[in-house]
Amino acid sequence: MSTMNNAGLVAAKGLSEEWLQQIIDLAEVCEAHDGFDLSINLNLSMLQNRSPEQTNDFLYFQDGKLVGFLGMYAIVSPKEVEISGMVHPDYRGKGIFRALYAQAKAECEKHGVMQILLVSNRQSKEASAFAEGVAATYQFSEYKLDYSTQASVTPVATDERLLLRPATNADFDTLVEIGVSGFGDSAELMTALVTRNLSESSFQTYLALYEARPVGMITVSEEDAALFISGFCVKKGLQGKGLGRKILSQTVEILNQREHTRISLEVAVDNQNALSLYQSTGFEVVSVYDYYVG
Repeated sequence: MSTMNNAGLVAAKGLSEEWLQQIIDLAEVCEAHDGFDLSINLNLSMLQNRSPEQTNDFLYFQDGKLVGFLGMYAIVSPKEVEISGMVHPDYRGKGIFRALYAQAKAECEKHGVMQILLVSNRQSKEASAFAEGVAATYQFSEYKLDYSTQASVTPVATDERLLLRPATNADFDTLVEIGVSGFGDSAELMTALVTRNLSESSFQTYLALYEARPVGMITVSEEDAALFISGFCVKKGLQGKGLGRKILSQTVEILNQREHTRISLEVAVDNQNALSLYQSTGFEVVSVYDYYVG
C-alpha cells in the first residue's frame, strides 16, 4: 500500500479508508483555520478511486497523526499532472510541504510527466509564497462560481433557433472539433476529455445546435447531489454574439428541473471581464485558484 520515507513521509499506492478519513479530517482543520474551501484542492471523488498500482498521494505523519498531504491529479492526460495539498496549521514553516513536493516531482519524472501544475488558493498566502519559493511560473487562474437564485440578472430571451440536446458517441468528432476550436486545445487533449465525458456515467455532455448547426458544448457532472458545469465553449468565430449566455441560461433551466443542493462551475479565465458572462446568468464567484507551472 505504501513505502515509508524518512521523517514520516509516506508515498501511497492507493488510499485506505483510514487514510482517506485522516485526509478529510486534516482538510477540516485547515479550512477552519484558513477560512476557505479546500474541495477543489482535494478532489475527493478522485481520492476515493485511487489505483493501488500507482503512487499519486504523499502523506506526512508526525506526533502520531497526519499533518501534511499532497495529491497528484491527472485530470485529462497522464502527461499533465495537477498538484495540490495542505499542511496542518501547527506544523507549517517546517519544510513539510517542500518535502512532499520534492517526492511528488521525483515520481512525475519517473513516469515522464511533461507538465506539473501547482494549484494555489488565492486566499492562501502560504501557497503563493511556496510557488514563488520553488520558482514556479504563474500560468492562469480558475474561478469557482455557485449559481444563486438571489442574483440580480436580466432574463435571457428564449431563442427557438437554439437547441441543447444530450450528446452521444455519434457526436464524438463534432465535440472534439468544437473543443479544439473553442478552447484552442490540441486534438489529443480534447479527444481524452470527450472520451471521459461520454464514457463516465456521472458526466452528461450537451451539444448546442443553432439553426441545426453545431456551435458549442457544455458538460454537467454530479457529485453528492451537487451539479458541476465544465467543458463549456462556443466555436471560434461565433464567440461574442450572445450564444454563450443563451447556452448557459438554457443549461441552468434544464438543471433546475433536477433535484440538487447547488449548481457550480469552474472556469479558467485570463481576465476579469470574461467572468461577466457567468455573472450575468446568476453565478457568483466563491473562490479563485491560481495555477503555476512547477
